[in-house]
Amino acid sequence: MKLAAGWLVEHAGFAKGYPGEAAAARLSTKHALAVTNRGTATTADVIALARTVRDGVRSRFGIDITPDRF
Repeated sequence: MKLAAGWLVEHAGFAKGYPGEAAAARLSTKHALAVTNRGTATTADVIALARTVRDGVRSRFGIDITPDRF
C-alpha cells in the first residue's frame, strides 16, 4: 500500500503550521511535509522539529520516514 508522507505527518497529529505561528522553525502552512525556517531558526531548531515529526509518525504508525538524499 502506498501512502504519502505528508498524509502520515498530518494524521500523526502534525498539522500544517505546526507547532505554531510563533515558532522559528515550523511545518509549512501549505505542505505538512516541508520544514520551514521563519528567519530566526537555528540548524538545531530545524533538526529538532524534523526529529519530532519523524518520531511522531513512527510512534503513531510504526513507519519510518526519512529525508531525501541528494
